[in-house]
Amino acid sequence: MRLSFLRAILVAVPAVLMTTVPMHADVIFSENFNAVPLGLGVTTAGQFSAINGTNVDVIGSNFGDCVGAESGNCVDMDGTGGNPVGQLALTTPLSLTAGTYFLSFDLIGSQRGITSSVTVDFGPFSHTYVLSSSDDTDGIVSNLAVLIPGGSTQLTFTSNDAAGDQEGALLDNVVIANSAPEPGSLVLMTTGLLGCAGMIRRRFATKA
Repeated sequence: MRLSFLRAILVAVPAVLMTTVPMHADVIFSENFNAVPLGLGVTTAGQFSAINGTNVDVIGSNFGDCVGAESGNCVDMDGTGGNPVGQLALTTPLSLTAGTYFLSFDLIGSQRGITSSVTVDFGPFSHTYVLSSSDDTDGIVSNLAVLIPGGSTQLTFTSNDAAGDQEGALLDNVVIANSAPEPGSLVLMTTGLLGCAGMIRRRFATKA
């Protein structure tokens, strides 16, 4: 009876541990543009502002462009008649302590037959995504770990398209989260608990 009870505990402890410890920490910034009014040539889109004399378009699914992961409203990075084309930056840069942060965003092709290019900068991270019109994979980023040195930290999305085409990549679902426990640490913690439980079970077995 005692051994059966102990076996149940040994099975339950790892399961409870893995389901109650979050893999990702608290979200500190989130913008999906769904509360932003639709508009062409806008200079403010939610918590972002167009910089350097540029603008963007906030469009919805009624345009037939915000598709897949880009449900609801999204941002056309090329704006309307912009020269240069759209450049979005946080209206208020984040004040971050030094550490690792997770960046997520959905960036997909124009859906209108034009290849587009967008450079994403977040602290020391910088990468340019070149997306064919129908590409809805290569620019979708989930929980990219970025080591931030601390202090005022900006996040920018810059279109590199030719001025005047007005049909750029589509941006949506921008999220920044705090650093989280490494999966490897959770594995080590679970292994340690299992080892301790095994020793206890052997002691009960020798007494039985």
